[in-house]
Amino acid sequence: MEKEIQCDDLELEELLCVRVFSNTFHVIGLDRYYKAITEWAERKVLTGEESDTLLILASLNLEPIPDRNEVEQYLKIYQREMNIQNPHPHYSALVWLRMQIGYLIASKSGEDVEGKLALFTHYFLDFPPRAFARSANILSNFYWELFEEAIPIFYSKASEMSENELILHVKERLTPLYRKLDNSDWMGILAREIFV
Repeated sequence: MEKEIQCDDLELEELLCVRVFSNTFHVIGLDRYYKAITEWAERKVLTGEESDTLLILASLNLEPIPDRNEVEQYLKIYQREMNIQNPHPHYSALVWLRMQIGYLIASKSGEDVEGKLALFTHYFLDFPPRAFARSANILSNFYWELFEEAIPIFYSKASEMSENELILHVKERLTPLYRKLDNSDWMGILAREIFV
């Protein structure tokens, strides 16, 4: 299942996390991933970072769909030159989750909130680390809390709120979770959780 990822301003670590997590749960199409890598390289070159490998990666962005093999080859070379390892799958899952929560917090409409939260009800996201599975379950429950309807006598909680109230409610509920996932110390702790 490919879920739209907003790659326009992602840094390399986030892109690598999305790729690693995509091996567990298909969250991005390969063509979109490789285009995002070349766009990232182009941004780095434009900000003045000098590297022949980075320049080659950026030049691959001239193609509407960059060649996968070339992007992989030069990305690996760049990672080796900069001593950048692929992130651990547990950490990658948490980064993907942080991105999804960030998208939810930035939602501009009730329809957008419902669509983004619905992902967590359609898939059983019970992957390690435990913090990931628990957070995905919280988001699934939050969806049902907001949007469950029992016709004809019950209207959903979201339908009783204005769009602005709904967006504010989502921000208030999810910001504490986002802050933990956006803190490097917390991320390190949560990614190392071990099932006992």
